Amino acid sequence: MKKIVIDTLGGDLCLQEILEGVILCLNKGEQYEPVLVGPKKEIDDFFNARNISVEVIDAETEVTNTTNPMTMLYEQDNTALVKAYRYLRDNEDAKGMITCSATGCVLVGSIFHLGLQEGLKFPVLGGILKHGNGNEFLLADCGANIDVKDTDLDKFARLGSKFIGSYLSIEKPRVGIVSNGKEEGKGNAQIKSAAKILKEDETINFVGNIEACDCFNDMADVLVCDGMIGNVVLKVAEGVANIVAHYGDCKEINEKVGERFDYNNIGGSVLIGTKKPVVKAHGAANRKTIAGCYDQVVKLLNGGF
Repeated sequence: MKKIVIDTLGGDLCLQEILEGVILCLNKGEQYEPVLVGPKKEIDDFFNARNISVEVIDAETEVTNTTNPMTMLYEQDNTALVKAYRYLRDNEDAKGMITCSATGCVLVGSIFHLGLQEGLKFPVLGGILKHGNGNEFLLADCGANIDVKDTDLDKFARLGSKFIGSYLSIEKPRVGIVSNGKEEGKGNAQIKSAAKILKEDETINFVGNIEACDCFNDMADVLVCDGMIGNVVLKVAEGVANIVAHYGDCKEINEKVGERFDYNNIGGSVLIGTKKPVVKAHGAANRKTIAGCYDQVVKLLNGGF
């Protein structure tokens, strides 16, 4: 049986909320079996009370937002995150992983314990978002790689194309680069140079510059940018969505917006470029988030990524 490893510690919410999310995953009846990493007694008690059998790797310690990510190299062997990575690395049947742990620790841990594809310094942190029409797209990078070169953005585009092609079953995903203008030649030196490389890269279906106001207008399946720009796009979108949800006058519209764009329904960000796929859930993940992350891993694996 193929397995998906789930780090049950490191999030903001209680363990039971994560385990309730695992129940949702099990109810989907997929061909993947969850392996849970966390406090074995508590997890066993939870599932035994429901007459469910799951594989558990015992871990009582978690990494937190105050944990120095570099200690992932030598001081965190007993944490749930490291034990999850090691299980994923050492077991052929383990195909992917879900974690709510701190982003910095997840990134460094993935490099040290899983390894990266050739030519990458860090994994690309890809965010699955939705256009205004509900179609999904990939924002790469959305926070991991801040200082990048033009050639790095070309790598992001290649990896992003393979990712979204598998995720959405698209043959030639449209790739755009986030800039301050849609016209060719707009942007800083890095963006101008990267746009030229992308345009000449025959492996990429490059559609040109995408302005911030068009990021959610279904003009590209992959939006490429450095982690600083990507994180700003992500956080601004989140802030505007919260304003609409809290101050909109129409209850029906708010419900539809909430249902379509609630990040808990989508899942998490994906580390692209690691030897096996890792989904990083939002720190405030709830049971729906875990189920959404599970769906993401399954879609990627079934799509051959």
